[in-house]
Amino acid sequence: MDVSKQIRDKGLKVTPARLNVINVLHGSHLAYSHAELESLFSKIDRVTLYRILKDFEDAGLVHKIIDAQGVTRFALCEHSCPDEHHVDEHVHFNCNACHKMFCLDKVHLPQLKMPGGFKMTGLQTLIFGLCNKCSLS
Repeated sequence: MDVSKQIRDKGLKVTPARLNVINVLHGSHLAYSHAELESLFSKIDRVTLYRILKDFEDAGLVHKIIDAQGVTRFALCEHSCPDEHHVDEHVHFNCNACHKMFCLDKVHLPQLKMPGGFKMTGLQTLIFGLCNKCSLS
């Protein structure tokens, strides 16, 4: 997958910082916190990283999920989402031991029927437990 093209197709300028962030997210099934991403990049300052993540979220390249500790995490959308609504809704798994959050793209969510007058605009499903590495320890 050409990540530069992904960024350009969303109307964003391709910069080294944006490429670094999207490459980390693309190479993993984890959802990263801002602090975790910041620790990976010595040449991207905190504010620039916030802007990159916000731009990526607004463009539908990443989605965010809140973990068990209330920390916002970011993961690459499996499929490019429309700018105004993320359709990359899937299960997230939060490990109680290592506190990593995994995107479980292959776990399908049930169809929900909303009561009259309610309009669903998003869904977040978070499962807690032990990941495959921690459950073996």
